[in-house]
Amino acid sequence: MPFLVLAACSAQLSPGRFAGDLTGSSLEERLAPPGLDRPLPNLASVPERPARPDPAYRSSLETSLRADREASATPLAPRTGANAAFPAEAPGRPPIPGAPPPPPALVRADPVPWVAPGIPLPAGTVSGGTDPGAPALPSPGAVPSLPTPDMLGPASAPPPVPSLR
Repeated sequence: MPFLVLAACSAQLSPGRFAGDLTGSSLEERLAPPGLDRPLPNLASVPERPARPDPAYRSSLETSLRADREASATPLAPRTGANAAFPAEAPGRPPIPGAPPPPPALVRADPVPWVAPGIPLPAGTVSGGTDPGAPALPSPGAVPSLPTPDMLGPASAPPPVPSLR
């Protein structure tokens, strides 16, 4: 008995809880397990075991499955020639496409000239486009010249430095 008293004084159990566990009174505080309000299952409602198929059918099915397993072990040959094309669509509702859709067709954009119309072109440029009035484009690798100072705007003093006070 002294061992029970010492066990009841551990840090996790109080003596009252230990006594309740021994007598079963702590179980009265718990909720009832779920499903006690339902009737017991009726084993008569279980369907009967299905009839086994005849041995000839089972052996033909086993042979077919064995052939499928052996065929799946060999790699598929790459599609070449007439076999390379996918069928147009697979049967089904809705029909399943046989191949992914083609990439979208993009329209080629007009080239963007390096210089604005009406400005004389520097030497070493190539005329661009089929339009005779179109401005000439710089040749590949040519770097456009820097703008002239008069295009940068009026010369003025730099902005004042803000004070830190």
